[in-house]
Amino acid sequence: MSVVHILRAELELATAGAVTAPESLTIGSVLRPDLPVARDAWDRPYLPGTSPAGSLRQQAHRTGREEALFGNVRPGNGTDAPPSETVAIASPIRLLGTRLDLPQPLEPAQQLEIRRRTAIDRHRAAAQPKTLHSRELLPPETKILLWLRLDTPSLESPLLDELVDLLATWRPVVGRGRTTGHGQALLTRVLKRSIDLDTADGMRHWLMTGGPALVDDHATVVYDHEKDAVPSLLPELFGQPLQFRITDALHIGSGNVLDRPGHRTGVSAILRDHDNLPIVPGSTWKGVLRARCEFILRSVGLNACSSVGENAGPCGDCVLCEAFGWTERTGAHKQAPPDAEPPPSVGARGRLVFADTVVRESTVRIRNHVALDRVFGGARDAALYTEETIENGTVTVSIRHDRDIPELARAALLLALDDLAAGRFGIGAGTTRGQGTLTALSATGHLLGRERTRAVETLRLHHAALTEEAPA
Repeated sequence: MSVVHILRAELELATAGAVTAPESLTIGSVLRPDLPVARDAWDRPYLPGTSPAGSLRQQAHRTGREEALFGNVRPGNGTDAPPSETVAIASPIRLLGTRLDLPQPLEPAQQLEIRRRTAIDRHRAAAQPKTLHSRELLPPETKILLWLRLDTPSLESPLLDELVDLLATWRPVVGRGRTTGHGQALLTRVLKRSIDLDTADGMRHWLMTGGPALVDDHATVVYDHEKDAVPSLLPELFGQPLQFRITDALHIGSGNVLDRPGHRTGVSAILRDHDNLPIVPGSTWKGVLRARCEFILRSVGLNACSSVGENAGPCGDCVLCEAFGWTERTGAHKQAPPDAEPPPSVGARGRLVFADTVVRESTVRIRNHVALDRVFGGARDAALYTEETIENGTVTVSIRHDRDIPELARAALLLALDDLAAGRFGIGAGTTRGQGTLTALSATGHLLGRERTRAVETLRLHHAALTEEAPA
């Protein structure tokens, strides 16, 4: 017989996130988000086991133990099998299932957030047609329970110790959107129950119980975040968060319109998180800063993605694509001729992570706007609109990275942040009419001023190297 080890890993979402299931949409799903949360047969939010299994496999890949812990299917190498055959190695670790527990104080209608996004036309700096889409997200503090099974010949096993160590160093991320801060999770605790099937008690427990009850009160805690914690957050790119103050007003819309009793028009609502606090989404930071980085590199003659022309979009070859990520569906490769060789990859995930930013100490006001008649110079009929704006708030921008960032990309990003602090561009809507301007607070201003000279020198050295390599 053998010993069955059942482990229960307890995770908690630190940021909103979810595994989506667009394949679940049907003809009658026109009112549902374009990317709904994956659900089980009882229509409850669900986390497929393939998501944490793939994340754990990637963690094992960093230590070179991917195949030993999670199996593999690879071509024969001529020793174990003929080259024409494949070698299939079963995974000794089995992921038995998952369960989600959403925060209880929330009402059922508030448990899931719908986040809307759109792509931006790089040339017009406005919304690109036919790119608006919506996504469902689980709220932060959602509990995730994960059960794993490992069979070994005896109670003590190096493979079991390796699995526990792997879990202890795991930085789980749930679902898509990780470079915009979604799905960041924290492993809080791991429980283990070893069931010796050679003993009467072990066999009785195995036969008389099942499901989550297999990990009962006799389980031992093999990892506790409060006692054995490793750094759970990715390192800051500049060593510290960056703090800014809203200079004028800020509007980042949620796509919702709030009704105002007694008024003819609704209010374009700002984007808020699950605690009803105004936020600047990570996608906004990533989009505006990447566009500014591209502008900076192109301005000094260095290679960067193009904003105009037939091939506008991520190129997949420059340092910014390496740092921010890219996808061929929106980049230059989609314009390639039919007979051209396909790109070696359909995209790559970025190394930078931009989290959602809560706006603190702010005042939300309602502003009325109206379009003007260009002929008569007065208000145009039926052109009144109203929107929420944020005033007098502060934001703390966290830019983290999960892999090394090219020095040129880091320099361009720092100069882009310096331009943001100087008011050379803004964020959100209405930046050409006095909105979206930010000012750096003292500590951030000192950091940008101190690092700016080094960043400029980095651009100068790369430009000089490029000039020397160019043919005469």
